[in-house]
Amino acid sequence: MMIEHVNWRTALVAAIEERQIQPVFQPIWTVDGTFLGFEALTRFPNGSPPDRVWALAEEQGLVEQLDAVALTAAIQDAATLPGKLFLNIGAPYLSWVMRWKHGIDPARIIWEITETYPLTTDAVTIVGRLKDCGYAFALDDAGTGYATPHQLYALQPQVVKLSLNMVHQWHRGHVQSLQSWVRAAHSIGATVVAEGVEDRAWLSTLAAEGVDAVQGYAMGKPQPAATWQDASLIDV
Repeated sequence: MMIEHVNWRTALVAAIEERQIQPVFQPIWTVDGTFLGFEALTRFPNGSPPDRVWALAEEQGLVEQLDAVALTAAIQDAATLPGKLFLNIGAPYLSWVMRWKHGIDPARIIWEITETYPLTTDAVTIVGRLKDCGYAFALDDAGTGYATPHQLYALQPQVVKLSLNMVHQWHRGHVQSLQSWVRAAHSIGATVVAEGVEDRAWLSTLAAEGVDAVQGYAMGKPQPAATWQDASLIDV
């Protein structure tokens, strides 16, 4: 554990001080085969797990600095990619987004509000201001952490992303949670994305459940932007 912690620390310092970070992009498709966009994810050169590096950044008060590097790199690399760009952000850091200068049309960005923090009254106010600027929002990992029905109705997102665990439970026959979330999302007019789709054979049954779009290894693994420059790769 000590060696791993050193590696996480090394990744964090190298990212913030030297911009050593690798954005990767995973495609999102509608269930009828229309390309929707990419979620931007982060990888570190020394292989440190992203969740561990962000947790360490949280402990040391460096999340805004790490977010700035990761999101700026993602924006730059995605400049020539098609579709919407899904970017992850924690609710406490939304005020930073208001100050962020990135040079991309806000209408292209969908902010995924992570499940790791509650959405406070102040955060809801900032969400409203960002929507007025043209940004859209997604509730990430619905059904886990703070991504509860209460957070859904407070955020009023344009997209609801069902967690990998929920989708896999559905595939094993435990369908109630997924069905409940689909109904709740559609009641506010949100698009439902199922994450963690590992088999394209799931598409027709997910569509029958009311799921609108899918993301997962069956649809494309996270890859650097250069990999997706070949339009023939963005093909169901």
